[in-house]
Amino acid sequence: MKTKVFLHFILALVLVACGGGAKTTISIPTVMLGNNASTPVPNASTESGVTASGIVVADQQAEMAFKYSGNVSLVNVAVGDQVLPGQVLVQLEDATQQIQFDQANLVLHELTSPAALAAAQQTVARAQLDLYHAQVALNDLAAQNNNQGLISNAQAGLLLAQESLDAAQSNYDETPGKKEIDPPKAFAYQRLYTAQQSYNHVLYIYNLYSGKPNQSTVDEATAKVALAKANLEEAQTLVTALTGGNLPDSVTGTGYARLMQAKLDIQTAQTNLDAARLVAPFPGEVVFITASNGDFISPGKVILVISDVKHLHIETTDLSELDVPKVKAGQKATVSIKALNQDVAGKVTAISSLSDTLGGDVVYKATITLNELPFNLRAGMSVDVQFDTSQ
Repeated sequence: MKTKVFLHFILALVLVACGGGAKTTISIPTVMLGNNASTPVPNASTESGVTASGIVVADQQAEMAFKYSGNVSLVNVAVGDQVLPGQVLVQLEDATQQIQFDQANLVLHELTSPAALAAAQQTVARAQLDLYHAQVALNDLAAQNNNQGLISNAQAGLLLAQESLDAAQSNYDETPGKKEIDPPKAFAYQRLYTAQQSYNHVLYIYNLYSGKPNQSTVDEATAKVALAKANLEEAQTLVTALTGGNLPDSVTGTGYARLMQAKLDIQTAQTNLDAARLVAPFPGEVVFITASNGDFISPGKVILVISDVKHLHIETTDLSELDVPKVKAGQKATVSIKALNQDVAGKVTAISSLSDTLGGDVVYKATITLNELPFNLRAGMSVDVQFDTSQ
């Protein structure tokens, strides 16, 4: 019976509402979702300007994770701690990375030692000598059958050498005895031998200057000169690199490549060693951390968050596409901080060029810098923003 009376009462109220002569505007309530969350509706512009909801955001915030997996060996901070740039926050076990770095450092030390520099300088000296000999050989080939003066001189030398050889031969033939036991005969033999060697040399010079070399011989000598030059340049490059001199953009050489690879190995080892540590990138406060000593950490999992809680700004969350054309960088804005029940003046510093969606509506993010930060203002607080579009 009580239930029927209550239903009749409700029905009477509905009839009274429908029978009123005056039209009453009924506000549409926010639709509640199954998880008690609500879908906000983008704010619309008013006669006094454009309004939007927003949130307090830290100027800098870093979600930190390791690139590689490993076990935590050290945790230096806790939630609420203030940190400085470069401070080690969490560290993984890094014995393997340290060994790799030490090995790479040892190789580089050997390649840059005084002994290595002396060996490189010695290689330069040898390369210079090789180039000299290769160039002389090529020049000799180029002089063949081309320099009449050299040919004539060699011919005259050959004539004199032949005369000396003939005289020595006659003297040897006329001297009695045996060269093995008789001194005069032995002396005559020495003169003959010397004359023969001299003649052979002069004959070689004459043939060298008077004969015409074939093309393959010239090509081979030219290639030897080019190779000698290249070897000298590469040897000089290594010496320059070891002594800290300036090098061109494009250099080659086995020694130089080995030196550069050693330096790259050092960089790689240092990178791997650094990857075992989470280091604070800026001054801030630890607002989240899940790591403990001994924990196994998976790569890419956020285990620590640093926030610059002393430098905050406002970002809108529902500035509609209809209102965003009225908002411009430099405009004044009034920010109402709900949790503090306080209004603060600010200025629009940026408007996103990319849109987002909110409940099916297109919205844009505007950034507002406050003229001053109220006491107890914290990141994550909700605000209302009134843009002064009269400017």
